[in-house]
Amino acid sequence: MVHPQRRLPHNISFFFTICTFLFNATETNAADVSLKQVYKDVDVDSKDFVIHDPSRIITKGGKQMIAVTGEEQADGYNCGIETWYRKQNSKSNWKPGQCLLQTKPSWIEEEIPGQEGAYWAPELVKDNVMLYSVAGFHVEPAITCLGIARAEGKFPKGLTWVDSGKPLTCIFPNDYEYEQSIIDPSTFVSFDAKVYLVTGGGTIVGVELDPNTYHPITGDWYSPNTTEWKKLARGPKVDDVKGGHDWVEAAYVHPNPDTGYYFLFVNWGTCCSGVDSTYNIRVGRSKNPLGPYKDKNGKKMNKGGGSIFLKKRSYMIGPGHISVHRGKKEKEILSFHYYDKRRGGKAWIAERLLKWQEDGWPKAGKIVSSYEL
Repeated sequence: MVHPQRRLPHNISFFFTICTFLFNATETNAADVSLKQVYKDVDVDSKDFVIHDPSRIITKGGKQMIAVTGEEQADGYNCGIETWYRKQNSKSNWKPGQCLLQTKPSWIEEEIPGQEGAYWAPELVKDNVMLYSVAGFHVEPAITCLGIARAEGKFPKGLTWVDSGKPLTCIFPNDYEYEQSIIDPSTFVSFDAKVYLVTGGGTIVGVELDPNTYHPITGDWYSPNTTEWKKLARGPKVDDVKGGHDWVEAAYVHPNPDTGYYFLFVNWGTCCSGVDSTYNIRVGRSKNPLGPYKDKNGKKMNKGGGSIFLKKRSYMIGPGHISVHRGKKEKEILSFHYYDKRRGGKAWIAERLLKWQEDGWPKAGKIVSSYEL
């Protein structure tokens, strides 16, 4: 299918310059190449390591893994998506894992003719299932889609990832009066064991997924008149922006059975500008997995509501792309990226304990792991 295209939002355009390579489902079953070797080939010093848009942290067999956005393609670098790993809850730094997705799946050319790259913000649904974002930024406005890949092999450094062969959904911008993208996917499991997707830029949307295929349970893509897909959040109200709201992205839902609420975290502000980034994380809650979500003042997030949860602190500028995992003692731990003032604004991943206040709202606790020079 060929569809009209649209302009990408300003605050993610920098990271849309990543490389053009994804793997093909017909490739051999050899494990994806070592990221460490790719870095060696292009002479990347460890002081310049960058982690941006980290997935949730996946733990298996005493090891932990994340998937992250690749960097700009240059000087022989050819990774659209990277994995990083470490020993479980280790205080040591994350280490380069694998370079993924080196041949573009055929469905991308069908949906986004001439697409040159931009595979980013992956979500590890589990240790062998990944969702990822794709954009056609070569013309304006641009189409955005979500892909699905599955892995076989030894976790975390001996995996081979194979694309599913078709997109989960795409958005075609001429269908909308305001800027709208399908980016930054994340998933969660409801209290009644159903699987949901939250995704989007400009507007955050959600839908129930088939737990086997990870496609929408109805089989329908998102569209302006959809009923199965729900609009969960918009950015803050801004009069001089078309559509009346500023940008919002990087959505993540965390269910809390103790309170009976689902908590929706989103990012406002501008990412990808180093120490000048204005990213901050907002939160709201709902008794229903697909909303409506309301902030502490009762304002609906799909009307521009959102209570501040995490903002810049000391050397950690522009926190964003949050997720939650559990440590060895079953404590809930937040992970997110930030722009490190000590390293000239290079992005890295940090973790903080997730605390719950007496009023039932979440709070970021002490830092439990961060990059140190």
